[in-house]
Amino acid sequence: MKPVIIFVMIVISGIDLFPQNDSVLNFIFVPHPRSEDQVNQSIYQGIAKIDFTKYDMIMLGGDLTYSTSKDSATLAYCDNLFNLGSPNTLWSLGNHDVQSGHRALIKEFTGRESFYSYERNGVTFIVLDTELDADGFSNTFIKDDQLQMVKNVCDSIAEPGFLILLHHRFMWMINNEYFKTKLTDSIAASSRSMDTTNFYSDIYPLLREVKNRGIQVLVFSGDKSKINIEYSPEDSITFYAARMADDLPDSMNNVIILNYNLQNKEITCNFVSLEEMITSVAQEPSHLPERFVLNQNYPNPFNPNTTISFSLSSQLFVSLKVFDLIGREVASLISQELSAGTHSIQWNAEGLTSGVYFYRLQTDKSTEMKKLVLLK
Repeated sequence: MKPVIIFVMIVISGIDLFPQNDSVLNFIFVPHPRSEDQVNQSIYQGIAKIDFTKYDMIMLGGDLTYSTSKDSATLAYCDNLFNLGSPNTLWSLGNHDVQSGHRALIKEFTGRESFYSYERNGVTFIVLDTELDADGFSNTFIKDDQLQMVKNVCDSIAEPGFLILLHHRFMWMINNEYFKTKLTDSIAASSRSMDTTNFYSDIYPLLREVKNRGIQVLVFSGDKSKINIEYSPEDSITFYAARMADDLPDSMNNVIILNYNLQNKEITCNFVSLEEMITSVAQEPSHLPERFVLNQNYPNPFNPNTTISFSLSSQLFVSLKVFDLIGREVASLISQELSAGTHSIQWNAEGLTSGVYFYRLQTDKSTEMKKLVLLK
């Protein structure tokens, strides 16, 4: 039997992005979210508009910005969007994440090593670091402690469930004749230029063993791709890549939404365009907020203007202030009574230096604070 290879060229529409069912968990896979902005180190704006708080699991395919670990401000910007320290945010490092050499800085935000495993609700996740033992763009290997981790996890999975493998470079395309001839112009050089990997000799047999025990195996790769791929060899392990490139419109760029039905023990995967993701947020029914919410400022990083919005469930006296890293107040934006509903204010930080700041929303009942990044 030949492998079933699907190059998904259409956007799946009309799906329920957030099933209203307590027995369904919603995961999102975000491939290669960086823009080409080397100055501001920004994430592609179509991705930045997604409300990630709605997802039970965030799977990041790597290359968050052009040089993610360049400094604390860039990582703080990514943390504001993806909550990097959450156990439910899984991040497979890409070459642009580590090219500055500041791996220790990344660990300060994630609290994890660069490769690890995680289990939730019958789903086992393995996150690989394909940059750890890579030689430029020519090869990458999973070896030593990282390979032993994969072996230990695969050996320990006994009950029927799911195994999800998350990594950056497209190791499963290397030495695969079909991909070698078909995708040379569709994937990033960091994967396209590789000619050596130990994926099929050391990793793939372990995945096959897991699958043969009745466990569904899904593999997600997050390097840059200009085509959606769902690739299923005859052993039923399924490999995914999603189209995401800064020079493509939101209607063509995709994330993958995974709906995990806890009762039926089924995971469905759908390619969804950023355009549809953004539209689904805009079309949510309007109503008075049920709780006190401080939203992340947008854009972030910013220079010099940014918008801060928040929601009140009742009429309250509100204080909104901005502080620097050592706790000094640098701006008082609001100090008045406001009605229930959603409010926003634009802040101009023209007179301040680049860096990380904090904005605090306070009422007599609640207080919430978030970080923002000024980059000049």
